[in-house]
Amino acid sequence: MITRIKPPKFRVGKFSLNEYELRTLMLEVAKGEKLHGIKVKDQTGRCVTILEDGTLSSNVFGTDINSLLTLEIIRIRRRKC
Repeated sequence: MITRIKPPKFRVGKFSLNEYELRTLMLEVAKGEKLHGIKVKDQTGRCVTILEDGTLSSNVFGTDINSLLTLEIIRIRRRKC
């Protein structure tokens, strides 16, 4: 049995982005390839802005899933050593 996780989606204008696409957009803003001030809405309706340095003005639902899974693997590895 495999645990299934529905990837979060983010609205940017008329587009629906997955986490990788959102993070790529954030990087493009940080590089100056796209203008900052882009509004991002998560699945809960929370709206944030991509700032000039490519970061989000606040947390949005779903961007922490990968980090939390990685941290849990690190914790397990440390307990086993």
